Amino acid sequence: MSTVTATVTAVAVVCAALPVPVLPRLVGAFPPVDGVAPRLAVPGRLALGSATLVSLVAVAAAMYPHTARLPAYLYLTVVGVTLATIDLRVHRLPDLIVLPSYGVLAVLLVLPTVGEGAAGRWPRALAAGFVVWLLYGALHLLPGAGLGRGDVKLAGLLGLALGWLGWSEVAVWLVAATVLAGFWVLVLLILRRVSRRDPIAYGPFLLTGALVAVLCAGHAPSG
Repeated sequence: MSTVTATVTAVAVVCAALPVPVLPRLVGAFPPVDGVAPRLAVPGRLALGSATLVSLVAVAAAMYPHTARLPAYLYLTVVGVTLATIDLRVHRLPDLIVLPSYGVLAVLLVLPTVGEGAAGRWPRALAAGFVVWLLYGALHLLPGAGLGRGDVKLAGLLGLALGWLGWSEVAVWLVAATVLAGFWVLVLLILRRVSRRDPIAYGPFLLTGALVAVLCAGHAPSG
């Protein structure tokens, strides 16, 4: 293990964790759009900070030793934990967070593209983001699909990130998100916690599936 690489990775994780103290306030800044009471309370700093830090460390370990990837994927990790918490709480994936992240992520992905000499990855990322956005956009239009516009926008963002890693990572993500969501809904139906007509926040499953795909990517070589 290179001491320099390990140090850079640790510093990147610390820097990415700097916003943690303000995340509960950010989560609480978005009220429900349907007028109902929030489904969950705003998590405390310890709970939200712990979830964020664990996720950051896991993603950083999966990216090692490719330090040029860290800014993009650690940024997405912090955004992802925040969006998942907001969606669980009020069933929203705010444009104020999702839409600017497209530009931020696209720019940050230039770093590993140039640093690793992988010129084909950046256009593939754009293509994957667009394809996934179209896919989820079509699903959103199906009667009873249960996908909101926020899910479509988030899917495009995650497609961008995972497309940079590879089409196989995109496939792992889509399968993992679908399986996780289906299993959770089945459990809730069996326990009679929800009915078939109750809305389910799908964003956390998209984000968890993306985390699974990133962790599975592990030490994939550049190319």
